[in-house]
Amino acid sequence: MPSPRQVKGSTAPWHRRTPRQQNTTLRKRGFRPDIQGLRAFAVVLVAVYHVWFGRVSGGVDVFLLISAFLMTTSFVGRIQRGAALGWHEVTRYWVHVFKRIVPLAVVTVVLTLFGSRLFLGADRWVPAIREAFAVLFYGENWYSIRHAVDYYASDSGAASPFRHFWSLSIQGQIFLVWPLLFCLTSLMVRRLQARARRILALMFVVVLLGSLAYAVHQTAVDQSGAYFNTWARLWEFALGSLLAIVCTRITIRGPLAAVLSWTGMAAILLCGALLDVQGKFPGIVALWPTVAACLVIACTPSGTRWGAERILTWKPLVVLGSASYALYLVHWPLLVFYLAVTGQEKAGFFAGTGLLTMATAIALVLTRVVERPLRRWSWADARRRRGLLVIAASMLLAVGPACVWDARITSEARVAQTEAANNNPGARALLPGFRYEGADDAAILPTPARRPDDWSWQVVRGTPCRDVDPPSALKGLEADQCLTYHRPDRPSRHVVAVGNSHMEMLLPAIVDAARRNGWALTFVRAPGCEFTSVALNNRISAPCGQWMRRAEAYIGAHKPDVLLMLATHSTVGGEGEVVRPETQRQVERWTRRGIDVVGVRDVPRFAEKHADCEARNGIAGCAFPSPMGQTNPTAEWAQQIRGFAPLDLLDLVCPDRSCPAQIGNVYTYLDNNHLTATYVDSMKHMVADRLDTAMRTASSR
Repeated sequence: MPSPRQVKGSTAPWHRRTPRQQNTTLRKRGFRPDIQGLRAFAVVLVAVYHVWFGRVSGGVDVFLLISAFLMTTSFVGRIQRGAALGWHEVTRYWVHVFKRIVPLAVVTVVLTLFGSRLFLGADRWVPAIREAFAVLFYGENWYSIRHAVDYYASDSGAASPFRHFWSLSIQGQIFLVWPLLFCLTSLMVRRLQARARRILALMFVVVLLGSLAYAVHQTAVDQSGAYFNTWARLWEFALGSLLAIVCTRITIRGPLAAVLSWTGMAAILLCGALLDVQGKFPGIVALWPTVAACLVIACTPSGTRWGAERILTWKPLVVLGSASYALYLVHWPLLVFYLAVTGQEKAGFFAGTGLLTMATAIALVLTRVVERPLRRWSWADARRRRGLLVIAASMLLAVGPACVWDARITSEARVAQTEAANNNPGARALLPGFRYEGADDAAILPTPARRPDDWSWQVVRGTPCRDVDPPSALKGLEADQCLTYHRPDRPSRHVVAVGNSHMEMLLPAIVDAARRNGWALTFVRAPGCEFTSVALNNRISAPCGQWMRRAEAYIGAHKPDVLLMLATHSTVGGEGEVVRPETQRQVERWTRRGIDVVGVRDVPRFAEKHADCEARNGIAGCAFPSPMGQTNPTAEWAQQIRGFAPLDLLDLVCPDRSCPAQIGNVYTYLDNNHLTATYVDSMKHMVADRLDTAMRTASSR
C-alpha cells in the first residue's frame, strides 16, 4: 500500500490526490471509490440496526438511490455520446445486470431454504418455499403487501428469512423499467433534436413528484403496505437519477463540499436513531436519508484533505463495498435463524458481533467465489443468449430444490389424509362415550408444514354474490367481500354471516349446517374489520368503516331471516374477552327490523402460537389455560333482546378450561388466534346442532 506521504501520481490514496488527479481517474476509470464506500456504509448501517436495534436505519433508501445514480450516469453518458440506445441495447443491459445479481441471489435463496429446514419449525416451511419463488421472480415486495407483513415487528426471529429481499425486488423492477425510459429519451433526442438532459430531468421530476405524493398519501393510509410498494418508492430512484443528471453539469468542490459531505454522512448515521421510521417511511420523512446521500455523492471528492472521502475511500470500506450486495443478502437470514434457535427477540452485543462478523466473512467469500467470476466471465458476456442461459441455469438451481421440497410436503400430507377418518377424529373425541380406534402412531392433521395454511377456504369455497335483488345491494362491495356458499332452490332460511377472519374460520361448520338444513348462506367479509361502528380504541379505520356501511346496506336490502355475527372479541392479556362498544346496539338494530341475530362468542387468543410452544415443550406441554371466563358475556342479552340468541363454542376448543394444541389428533390452532379448518370441520355436527338450536331460540322470542 502506498505511503500516506506519497501524494503525487495516480497510485496515491484517493483523499491525498489533487482534485485534478481525482477527476482524471474518474474520467478514465468511471469508478467512484467514495460511492463504493458509501454503499458499504449504508449496508453496514442496515445490518447493525437489524441485529442490535430491531429498527430501520434508512440505509436501504441510500442503497436504492445509489443504484439509480450509477445506472443513470451510465445511460446518460451513452446518450450524450450519441450512441444508439434501442431495444438491442436495452435487452443487452438487462441480461448483463441480471447475470450479475441473480446467481448470488439464487445461492442465498438455496442456503436460506436449507437453513429454514434445519432451524425453523415445520409450520414455517411452506411460507418459506412460497416466498422463495416470490424472491426469485423479483416480486417479494408485493408478496409482503399481500400477506400483510409487518416490517417493524419486534421479534425478528418470527420473521421470514426472505423478508429483506423486498428492496432487491423493487430494485430489480427498476432495472427493467428505467432502461425503457432511457430508450424513449434516446428516441426523442434523435427524432426531435431535443436535449437529453432536459428530457430526462423533466421525466424524473414528474416521477419524483407523483411518486412522493403517492407515498405520503399511502403512508398515512397504510404505512406498512406503503413501505413495500414500488409506486411509493419510485421517487427515491428518480431522485438518484436527477442527481446523476445534475452532477454532469454542476461540481461542488472545496471547503463547502467537505462540510456538506460530512453533514450528509452525519444525517445518514443518525437517521434511524432520530426519525420515526415506523410511522413515517416512505413518506416525506424519507427525504432525510436520500437527500443526505445526495449531499455525500455530489460533494465527494471535495478536493480537500478533510472531506468525507477520507473515510469513504478507506480501503477496507471500499473492499466491503464490493461485497455490500452479498452482505445485505446474508445478514438477515443469519439473524432470523439465530433468534429462532435461541428463542430471543434481539441479539445481544457479543452474539450480534459474531453474527455481523460471520455475515461479513460469508459475503466476502460469496463475492469472490460467485459474483466476481461471473462478472468477469467474457464467454457469458459475448452474446445475450449466453447470459440468458446463465440466468436460467441459476434460477433452476433454486426452483428445482424448492419444487422437490414442496412436493414432498404435499405427498406427506396426502398420505396422512388417507387414514383421517379413523386416525383423526378431532372434536368428535370430546363426545360422551367416544372410543378411539385409530393407529397409535397416527400423524396429527393438518401436517405441521401445512398447518399455517389450513384456513377455511381449504375446505369450503364460496362464489361471488350474483342475482341479488335489488342489485344495488351489492354497491361498493368487492367480489371477494360478498360470497355465496349455499343456495338451494327453496331455502328453509336465508342466513347472512358477517364479519372478519374469526367468523370466516367457522365456515366449514356453518356451511355444513346450511347444507344439512337447507339454508341459503351468504358471507359478507372483511378480514381485520369488526361489524361495529366503534373499535376498542374508539377509532375505526377508513376501509373498515366503508365496508361496514356497505355491509349494512346489503343486509338491509337483502333482509335475511338470520344474521350471524361475532358478539364478543377475545384479547391477549387483561380480561381475555370484551364486548366491543356498539355491538349490543348493532344487535338491537337488526332485531328491531325483524331479523333474528345469533351472536357467536369468539375463541381465545394467546400471546404465542401453539406451534412455537411445541417446538420447545412438545405437544403435551402446550395446553394453554383459557383466558376467557366460563360465562358468555352476551348470554344475558337473550333475556333482554327479543330475536337474539348466543352461540358459545368455547367448550369445543378449550374443554375443562384448558386449550390443548391438539384434540383427537387434530391441531386446534393454526396461529395464536385462528382455528384450523381441519378442526372446525371435525366439530361441524356439534356446531350444526347448536346453531340450529340458537336459531330456533331466537325466532321463538
